[in-house]
Amino acid sequence: MAEDTQALSNVDVKGTLSPDNRSFYSSLKQNTPLEKAKLFNAISNPGHQTSDMIGETILVKDVIIEIIDITDELTGEVKQAPRVVLVDVGGETYQSVSVGVYNSIARLSQIMGQPTWEGGLPLKVRQIQKDTTRRVITLEIDTSVME
Repeated sequence: MAEDTQALSNVDVKGTLSPDNRSFYSSLKQNTPLEKAKLFNAISNPGHQTSDMIGETILVKDVIIEIIDITDELTGEVKQAPRVVLVDVGGETYQSVSVGVYNSIARLSQIMGQPTWEGGLPLKVRQIQKDTTRRVITLEIDTSVME
């Protein structure tokens, strides 16, 4: 199940989320050595793949985004793509390399305000079939949890 990892030329995370860096954003606090260690662990060894959670709801509290280089398996061309790590209210982490998840977080931040989302924002992981070979992972607010 391949996620859509379209090239993002000159991705500007600052334009949607990050106040100080074009290629990295984290809503996790980074004031103490322990908070910095938690950030490092979240990006270095995320616990779950977001794509394994299709149809499930995650109470997302924090978000980490970094722009990474990926190699197209067919052409060998190196492209940039967003790697998104969602952090739930219990500290579990969910990773994806997905334009769809990135765009969802950018839109959510404009509408719901930037994370940290205290108490967690209930986000349901969805998969959209773009064509016969491409699938995109996206997020939607699970309003049934909010009612």
